[in-house]
Amino acid sequence: MDDRRVDCGAFHTVLAFLGALLALTTGIASQQNTAASRSLPDIKQLLTDVRENQKQIDSLVDQYSCMETEEVHELDKNGQVKKSILKEYQVFYLGGRGVRRQVKKDGRPLSPGDQKKEDNRVEKRIREYEKKHGEEGEDSARKKKEQADISTFLRVSKFTSPRRGEFREHAVIVFDFAPNPDYKPQNKTEDLLHKLVGTLWVDDEARQVVRLEAHLSDTYKLGGGLLASLRKGGSLVIEQARMNEEVWLPSYVEAHFSARVLLFANAHGDYTSRFSDYKKFRVESVIVNLKNKK
Repeated sequence: MDDRRVDCGAFHTVLAFLGALLALTTGIASQQNTAASRSLPDIKQLLTDVRENQKQIDSLVDQYSCMETEEVHELDKNGQVKKSILKEYQVFYLGGRGVRRQVKKDGRPLSPGDQKKEDNRVEKRIREYEKKHGEEGEDSARKKKEQADISTFLRVSKFTSPRRGEFREHAVIVFDFAPNPDYKPQNKTEDLLHKLVGTLWVDDEARQVVRLEAHLSDTYKLGGGLLASLRKGGSLVIEQARMNEEVWLPSYVEAHFSARVLLFANAHGDYTSRFSDYKKFRVESVIVNLKNKK
């Protein structure tokens, strides 16, 4: 009799657990269905707002510095890691392009000699930018920059199949994208990105890009393949997040590639960068700090 009571109690415990699990999954499904059933905003206006907001990010990024942690894994032909490198950088931006000052390698500070070489390289880069900026003007310098960034994707791609979704518990509009047949690439970077397809996540409320996933649908060749070629399947991920409750800025970059260089050398790798500790910044402060270190 006691055994039967124990079995009966266990049976009811299992039933209660299954009932709670069913209620939980039903609630989640209901929330997802509710989110998915919400009507979409005006998609044309949404994309217009996203492009304008991205331009604003590009114009504000020069006002910030951050820390970047970069991991690079070199792979063999079987996809196994043969070498890993971890580097840390102080990053600031000139004309929308990141300038990285390396401070650590594999968790250790650079030697005094290596740090001096790195600081000299960064100071030279600043001087070159200031000279070019003075000769051409900021708007001209920005237009000429070639960079695999979100703004370039928004410019060269066509976005289709908008639908509702969630990204890290935030409501988003999800798009598929492919090369825009009406756009003619203006440089090599645009030419490469114009051949990528993928998915874009846009924060519904902020109208900011939160994530972009792209992959190469066919082999991309430089110099007809004589100089280099990126093999089909290479991929790129870019994420942005709101930093310090102020502005949306890059937070994560991931790339996977397989390439051939000069017909002979093969390269395979995985790359990730994480950006953190954003602070207000003036390039003059970098010059002063570098001089004080000499």
